[in-house]
Amino acid sequence: MLNKALFLDFKEGDIEQKYFDRLTKLFNTYELSSKDNPKFFDSLKDTDVILAKMGAVVDREIIDATPNLKFITIPSTGFSSIDIAHAREKNITVSNIGGYSTESVAEFFFAVLFAQVRELERARQQATNEDYSYDKFMGTDLCGKTLGVVGAGRIGSRIIEIGLGLGMNVIYSSRSSKSELDTKGAVKKELDEVLSQSDVVTLGLALNSETEGMISKEKIALLKKGCIFVSLVPPQIVDQEAVMERAKIGDITFIFDHSDDIDSALAKRFLDTPNCIVYPPIAFKTFEANMTKWETFISNIEMFEKGTPQNVVN
Repeated sequence: MLNKALFLDFKEGDIEQKYFDRLTKLFNTYELSSKDNPKFFDSLKDTDVILAKMGAVVDREIIDATPNLKFITIPSTGFSSIDIAHAREKNITVSNIGGYSTESVAEFFFAVLFAQVRELERARQQATNEDYSYDKFMGTDLCGKTLGVVGAGRIGSRIIEIGLGLGMNVIYSSRSSKSELDTKGAVKKELDEVLSQSDVVTLGLALNSETEGMISKEKIALLKKGCIFVSLVPPQIVDQEAVMERAKIGDITFIFDHSDDIDSALAKRFLDTPNCIVYPPIAFKTFEANMTKWETFISNIEMFEKGTPQNVVN
């Protein structure tokens, strides 16, 4: 059994009790703490596993202050808040839970896309006012439109598959060829071609040093007039000011859900900008994804203890 776990930035109730009970049984002792706790660094002295809440920072300072640290794990796909390079230098294993919400995020993408092209929110609001007329509505079909996917990882690939099933023409950019997608009808192209030729664009990218700022002002300028740009990735990947400006002048529609990852002033500006649609970060929030998340998180720790770590990112 592992000795001590520190639940970093977790508070009582953050983890459903049935999963929390299973987690705590994997350690001799455990503690919930955060960096603003005056005794935080004292807690690290005998910690050998850090369970980091999504977004919790595990930097060089924390790693160096934890002499017995062997394992860091995070219940999310993204792990940019963890200094994985320094962890690797100190032979500390880092695991995430990539892929747990692939279906959930892909389906959410099409949910918001359908809501946009068929004006579902306006229609619902009209009906609540007992107005059942339809003469002011004219949607558009997705079938036959060009869907561009930037990044063909798990989520991007699933979006491509669903888009093909809807009869969309799908093009994508990726660092490597995806023969399994090509044989289904998707076409690999350069990033600039995907951005300039698509009626709908979405991103399937993780945040890292290569992708930060990747969708720059120059790249956003390539988007077709009338394009629907749906971003379900960390906002650091996209030039926020540039995308807001294009939406403001009516050139594109911008839809995103990482509203908790930007400051409140910027979020308010998006809300006040025409053709910008803001959602809370709910793309991954389904019953199935939640169950998979915690089962995988627990499994990561069990497998590490057995000497066969899984979902290792460093």
